[in-house]
Amino acid sequence: MENLSVQESLEVIASTIRQTKENMKEQSFYYLLWGWLTLVAALSQYVIRVFMASRLDYIPWLVVAPVGIVATLIRGKQDNRQRGYVTYLGTFLQYFWMVLGLSFFLVVFISVTLQVNATIFTLFLAGLGTLVSGLAMKFKPMIAGGVLFYVLSVISVFVPGSVTLLLFVLGIALGYLLPAYLLKKS
Repeated sequence: MENLSVQESLEVIASTIRQTKENMKEQSFYYLLWGWLTLVAALSQYVIRVFMASRLDYIPWLVVAPVGIVATLIRGKQDNRQRGYVTYLGTFLQYFWMVLGLSFFLVVFISVTLQVNATIFTLFLAGLGTLVSGLAMKFKPMIAGGVLFYVLSVISVFVPGSVTLLLFVLGIALGYLLPAYLLKKS
């Protein structure tokens, strides 16, 4: 094995740090995509539920979820092909959010079956995902966003069902989209 000089060792370390920062910036695409999709779906659900008084208020989610999944899969393939390598952080976040995505669907299914407000639990899961992602990336705005989701999930227990959707919108805007834009800028 070849010994590296001090200067070469420092360059390897600096290169690794640059790659990690670029990988974090790449992650911002997924947070922005899902942030905007969920924001639009939650606002649409609120409008349909409150102003149209329709029981079909879940329809926006049936549109948003497939669009997000397809866009995520396409972008993920492009990113992996372009980059030519896979990082531990990227792999962890990919699997983590896949499992969390499945958890979102299961929570909604269980909540609808039991006739309880799913938004309370989706706020909690969004907090879990955002907080763990922020901790994994050591990105304080995302950590704060995850904590915000937890606080909003507790508050949502004490407000009417339609108001929980507005809390969800607030959580997405401040706890998810704002950190995602800061991540992209970092």
